[in-house]
Parts: sequence; C-alpha cells; structure tokens
Amino acid sequence: CDIMLPRINGTDLLHLVRSLPRGGDIKIIALTAFARHGDREKYLSQGFDGYISKPVDPQTFLNEVYAIAQL
Repeated sequence: CDIMLPRINGTDLLHLVRSLPRGGDIKIIALTAFARHGDREKYLSQGFDGYISKPVDPQTFLNEVYAIAQL
C-alpha cells in the first residue's frame, strides 16, 4: 500500500481495511518514496505487516513478501 495515495493516505486505508470483517487476514506492506530513518518501525507499529522504500528492488520486494507470508 503506497503511503502517499491521491485521495486517502496509506495509513488511513490500512485502518479502513483492518476494520472490515476479514481485514485482519490481509497482509499489507507499506510502500513509500519518502523514506526517513525510523519509518520501518513507525509503519510496522501502525499495523502494516511489512515495509519497503522506493525505488523498489525486486529481490527486496520478494524477500518482504516471503517474510510476511511466514507470519
């Protein structure tokens, strides 16, 4: 989920999805181009299952997806 969406920010979208009856079953990775020190911890603490900063390296993406699939 991109953090900087046009009509809703990614964190608000995350909370909307999580409020759905099966929303807790969906794994969601935070994705941002404006990465700062501490962002991974920040977004994981907000309820995202993973975190990737842009530009996205394909191997990093696969590693993150694999890691959260193991949860």
